[in-house]
Amino acid sequence: MEAVQVRPPYPPDGATEGQQTTSDFVECYLMHYRRLVRALRLGGADPATAEDLAQESFARALARWRRVRKGANPPGYVYTTGFRLLQRSQRRSAQISGLNEARSGALVDAPAADAAATFAVALEQALTEMPPKRRACAVMCLVVGMSVHEAGEALGIADGTVRKHLDEARRDLRVAWKPDA
Repeated sequence: MEAVQVRPPYPPDGATEGQQTTSDFVECYLMHYRRLVRALRLGGADPATAEDLAQESFARALARWRRVRKGANPPGYVYTTGFRLLQRSQRRSAQISGLNEARSGALVDAPAADAAATFAVALEQALTEMPPKRRACAVMCLVVGMSVHEAGEALGIADGTVRKHLDEARRDLRVAWKPDA
């Protein structure tokens, strides 16, 4: 009786292990890079910093890709890394400038020309006015679509705290979008 050799699903026929790993990463990068940059922007990063943090997140994921791709949620690893880097960046800039992380932004006059543009500006303005932890929870759960547990792990806080911040964020967003406000 001859022994049967079972082949794993990766790599597909004709591809080497390195090629499959690379194509998985490239697919993840193409699908999630712009979304991560947008999420980081909504999380409080300026455009250049958001790009830098997203690139650093994907660079770290690539360095560990063989292990990351075997996890339950490889894109979640990249988002978690991005938001942790954002938190670290915000702490450093607060220490350097000696200012509080809480900041209040000036009101933005939303253009009335396009409803989608008005909605986007209102969303960004409402998120800008939130405290950093509440904003991060709102972006991760409501914009990116992470679960409460994933957001809690990424931010290093308990699931109940994430839910509390989400309730407060939803309240803030309802107030911001009331026609009378």
